[in-house]
Amino acid sequence: MNQPLPVTVLAGLPSVGKTTLLEHLLAHHAGTSIAVVRGRIDDLSNEISSAAAEARFNAIVVEASGTDDPQLIAESLVFDNDIAHLDTIVTVVDAESFSRDYASTDALSECGLASNEPSDEQNDRTIVEVLIAQIEFCDVIVINKTDLVDAETLAKLRRILHALNPRAELIDALHGAVAASELVNADRFDFDATSSAPGWLAMLNADPDAASESGDAYIIGFVYRARRPFHPERLWSLVHQEWPGVLRCKGFFWLATRSDIGGSLSQAGGALRHGPAGMWWAAQERSEWPTGDAELEAEIAADWYGEADDMTIGDRRQELAMIGTDLDESHWRAAFDACLVTDTEWSQASEGLLADPFPSWEMDDHDHDDHHDHDHGDDCDCGAHGH
Repeated sequence: MNQPLPVTVLAGLPSVGKTTLLEHLLAHHAGTSIAVVRGRIDDLSNEISSAAAEARFNAIVVEASGTDDPQLIAESLVFDNDIAHLDTIVTVVDAESFSRDYASTDALSECGLASNEPSDEQNDRTIVEVLIAQIEFCDVIVINKTDLVDAETLAKLRRILHALNPRAELIDALHGAVAASELVNADRFDFDATSSAPGWLAMLNADPDAASESGDAYIIGFVYRARRPFHPERLWSLVHQEWPGVLRCKGFFWLATRSDIGGSLSQAGGALRHGPAGMWWAAQERSEWPTGDAELEAEIAADWYGEADDMTIGDRRQELAMIGTDLDESHWRAAFDACLVTDTEWSQASEGLLADPFPSWEMDDHDHDDHHDHDHGDDCDCGAHGH
């Protein structure tokens, strides 16, 4: 029986050099016969299956479009494991344009990169949101066009990319020259591991009591935690200020005026979104909690504040991971602390006396049933703005 073909996905913004890298792989594949697949995400499985059916290839490379999210590609690749398997996800970044792209607040539509489908919700994304999705969900990051930057700039870029995705292998490249063995049939992809690769997520999942020792004075990362709600107006003001040096901030938050629903916050470079993350467990009747899931029950217990039957705080909390360059951690902790309500304001919130400038949060059934998936997605359609 034939072995399932390994599938490598090449992701990256337009003009970063994906095609150049692909051409290099095709020209220097050391005896590996590679099929190239391109197309819309929802057509890729069929295209891959068709290529595999020709029985003349022993590897497949998917060249994604410049705005494709590799996680959506991975989730869409549904085929018989006897035919093919996802082997490696590669993101190509441009060493020279990275800092400019990461600081951009431009939407895809403003850059002529929106799809032709007016109903495509992905068109609402910004350049940096596409870039961070590509960086955080991959196994290898190829830093291309290294000849266009000096050694110091390249070294800083490598440290930034490692902070954003500590799991990914970083490979420097000139004109897309990367050994095929690094990217094709490399056996790097694992959905759970790749999904858990982002630096912010690793920080949230780490032991809160463990000391953080990155060994890098240039890149600072910390998690802000609190068991008191934010004052909506003060938090609104903070998220609309400039955030110099902040590369990534993601997690969830608790507003004093919204004790049933937790908020999600996702910032990357010059763009920031906020919206609903789902219902807190403490806001739901115990009869509505899932049963028979020991792992989930342990997670709820670990997140709980106070006695098990005390719903006053429960799992409600602030938990925001922040990564940046030359960050003043004490400044940011003080800034978030200043957004916490006083005892008097907390009482006022319970009486409906606090102003709340945040947009309303629309919830669907999935949000009610599955709050704590710890994804706190970037796909909410409210509260997007640039710094």
